[in-house]
Amino acid sequence: MARPVKVETLLPVEVDFQRERASGLRRSGDSLEKALDALSRSERELRASSGLSRVERYAGYRALWKEAERLRWNLTVQREACGLRNHRDLDLIYPLPPLLRE
Repeated sequence: MARPVKVETLLPVEVDFQRERASGLRRSGDSLEKALDALSRSERELRASSGLSRVERYAGYRALWKEAERLRWNLTVQREACGLRNHRDLDLIYPLPPLLRE
């Protein structure tokens, strides 16, 4: 017969798990924030350019947009793994602008 596990022995481990979850969410949020900042700069440069310069800049802009989209998806999945199911606050804190057309 298995011995009963005391709650006191699990508590420090659970605290460590919670810290790791919070730390992982913070890192994911920080990465997404940096990507969105780079995307915003790229969008401003793209809007200010024209002709061949615009065509060249669009490829970089699109790559940054795709990366921001991927990081936002990762953060959403990570939040769900932590039990957070409501993601409306992500739209407010980390808004992903619509992709500009060429």
